[in-house]
Parts: sequence; C-alpha cells; structure tokens
Amino acid sequence: MININKKIILSALVLTIVGAGILGTSRVYAQNTNGGPMSTLAQMIADKFNLNKNDVQTVFDQYRSDRQSQTQANFEQKLSQAVTDGKITEAQKQLILSKHKELQDSRDTSRSDIQNMTPEERKTIKETQKQALEDWAKQNNIDLKYFFGGRMGLGHFGGMKGGWDTK
Repeated sequence: MININKKIILSALVLTIVGAGILGTSRVYAQNTNGGPMSTLAQMIADKFNLNKNDVQTVFDQYRSDRQSQTQANFEQKLSQAVTDGKITEAQKQLILSKHKELQDSRDTSRSDIQNMTPEERKTIKETQKQALEDWAKQNNIDLKYFFGGRMGLGHFGGMKGGWDTK
C-alpha cells in the first residue's frame, strides 16, 4: 500500500513539473518573435533563400498559432471524453479549463519578473505554484493527470508516454 502511494505521489510530482515545462515552453516560443531563437531562425531562412524576413516570421507565427490551437482542441477533447467516460464531471472539466487558462495568463504576465529572478527564487516560486496547484486539485477532487492532458511521463524527453487510462 505504501509503495502504491509513493508511486502516485511521484507520478503527480512528475506530471506537475513536466506539465509546467510543456506549458512554459510553448509560451516562451510564443513570446520569441522579436529577437528570440525563432526570430533568428526566420532571419537565417530569409537570408539563405532571399526572402522577406517578415514573411518568414509570419509563417512561423501562423504555424505556432495553429499548433497551439490544435493542442488546446486535443486537450478539450480528452477532457470531454473523460466526462463521457464518467471519470470527471462537466463541472470538473470547466474548472480544469479555467485553471489552465488562469495559469497560462499568469505565466504570460509574470514572464519578465521571473526572468529577472535568481535560480533559487525561481525554484521557490515553482514549488509554491506546484503546491497551490496540488491544493486546488485536492479541493476540487481532480486528479492532476487530467489537468496536464493525459501526459503520464516525459514523452520524447526520454521517459515514458501514456494516457489517462494508464494504470
């Protein structure tokens, strides 16, 4: 029984960290159109093929936007399926979607503040946010695996992938 609880806690911790990383990474790329890595790549492609840098950047921006929209649609579809399967309620689905948006908006508005923090300060903030999310999930009787779109591991980063049906 104790090993099962440790596995659940460890899984929740991994989900929290991975989910935050995934969400944060997609938002970082969204903010990097003026001087970030994607802007540099757009400039390199424009230079190599004698294209207008703004046209290339527009293609990058549209691609990123389309991917974000598809990811959100997939997330919502998985939540809808979980409601259909009786794993969560419609109210829990709406809570998850609202919290997800709240956290994305919060990351967007506090990005420059976080970038100016020391690694220790960032670690403290992340731990506080992680605990707050775990508390929120517990208060709403929501398993965090539904919050992170069913990712049960590290995916292409070298870990295991799985869905919500993973036992």
